[in-house]
Amino acid sequence: MNALKTALANLFCIILLLTSTILFAQTAPNKYWIRFTDKHLSPYSLSRPHEFLSEKCVERRIELGIGFDELDLPVNENYITQVLSLGPAVLLHKSKWLNAITIYTEDSSWLGNVALLPFVAEVKSASYTGDSNPHFDADAEPAKLKIADMRSAGSYDTEPCDSFPEYGLAWRQTEMLNAQWLHGLGYAGAGVDIAQFDAGWSRTDKLPVFERLRNEGRIKMVRDFVWVDNSNVYTYNSHGTSVLSIMASWLPGEMMGLAPEANYYLFRTEDPYSEYPIETDNWVVAAELCDSLGIDIINSSLGYSLMDNSALNFTYADMNGSTVHCSIAANIAARKGILVVNSAGNSGDDPWRYLTAPSDAEGILGVGAVDAQGHHAWFSSYGPSADGRVKPDVAAMGRAAAYAAQDSTIRTGNGTSFSSPLIAAATACLFQAFPDASPFEIRDAIIRSASTIQNPTDSLGNGIPNYYRAWQILQGDAPVMGDFEASAYPNPCSQSMRVTLNDAKSCEVGYHVYDSMGRQVANGSGVTITDGHGSFDLNAVVARLAPGTYTLLLQWELRNSVIPFTKIATPR
Repeated sequence: MNALKTALANLFCIILLLTSTILFAQTAPNKYWIRFTDKHLSPYSLSRPHEFLSEKCVERRIELGIGFDELDLPVNENYITQVLSLGPAVLLHKSKWLNAITIYTEDSSWLGNVALLPFVAEVKSASYTGDSNPHFDADAEPAKLKIADMRSAGSYDTEPCDSFPEYGLAWRQTEMLNAQWLHGLGYAGAGVDIAQFDAGWSRTDKLPVFERLRNEGRIKMVRDFVWVDNSNVYTYNSHGTSVLSIMASWLPGEMMGLAPEANYYLFRTEDPYSEYPIETDNWVVAAELCDSLGIDIINSSLGYSLMDNSALNFTYADMNGSTVHCSIAANIAARKGILVVNSAGNSGDDPWRYLTAPSDAEGILGVGAVDAQGHHAWFSSYGPSADGRVKPDVAAMGRAAAYAAQDSTIRTGNGTSFSSPLIAAATACLFQAFPDASPFEIRDAIIRSASTIQNPTDSLGNGIPNYYRAWQILQGDAPVMGDFEASAYPNPCSQSMRVTLNDAKSCEVGYHVYDSMGRQVANGSGVTITDGHGSFDLNAVVARLAPGTYTLLLQWELRNSVIPFTKIATPR
């Protein structure tokens, strides 16, 4: 009887092995995802998190009251070794959150043996064979590229855009969020770590718009998760360049980003030449690195739904926040204290219509797009998530949004790829302003400040955030700096500055400017404010100041308001 059972068991294993081999031979892909059952016998301990997480990550977890769990433990190296011993393969990724690895192999026949290992839970295709490393000259005409569910790489508008001298064409997209208030108070993202997941940053190492970012050493890390042996993300694809410019640019008079003083980590997870699930796995391991580093914000102007091989397509039912790998990872990242900001997708006028992964994740900010008037942009994907949650979470300007192109021109373009970094960068300013607030509190304040929070829609979700109102919410609705009596922006400035008074009666305003030694270097009076709210420019004053720190004293209606500001040199 035992001999019969043994024979039947062996026969079953042979059949399973043959079936698995035939399946792999039919699909013949080169990249595979292998998930393990457990992390038994790990040499790491949750009581010693410093061995596998950065000091910043550990400190943040403790401050936020977020514990350490099995997800934090690295993948079992013994399991990996046993898998790789069975056949020819290159290890591409190790995912601790999904307890899985991604491998490359041109001979899939041996993977049936992998599926039989007692510690292997799943083996499945991640992508089909194709050009593995198609480099091209960044100075040449861009190749025909495919960005997942994104139009922004080449969709341009010529509609006029309101302009303020320092911000250039970026003024309207900044003003719509009321982010200039935060700039006016000196919050421009300093000290905040933002990771950008994208397809490449062509010429970011050369463009004048990023000169300040480079000179101050605030590009902290670059990493290519697509071509893992590549160390130069600056030689291909300009999509990441455009997205980064919305956050980090500093070219007064032409283009001003919303977080020009933040630190940036450039992680290439998107392969613009193809669309396969491997890219969602790239996203996962990049998010895990962000967690290990203690990154504050992830901006991902990426989205996944339909694949080049239709057999691998996701469905709308999969947009439930818990099916697609990158959505699962976004959920985990949010729970571990990273604020994930992700474009909702550009399928609003396509048959797909709905949001794309990972914007379906819970606890993140999925971002839709509006035009300059605040109306839903026709291409912006619709919610809700497949399980009925409000999506997108918020919206920002994504039609005729200003960005810097790789030829050094400032253009306007369409895409939720552009609305997402606006939210990420403005949020970085809140992080700087409220260093003791948790990312959960900041996300909640942003959503509560949004325009349609009382009546969410499937096109705008909770609507367009008001970062002035979010500031008030984080302050407990208490008056702040004279209930925002005055603000000056941009701050820092180079050639111009606008002062805005809020809730002031019709009156005349006087001003005094003092240098860091307390010496008065400028003064004036007779500026008239009407209608309870108004602005006036101090461009001539700022233009003649030497670079340095200053204090602006405003006097009106027997009130004083003091605003520190910084003058920097005009970029070359």
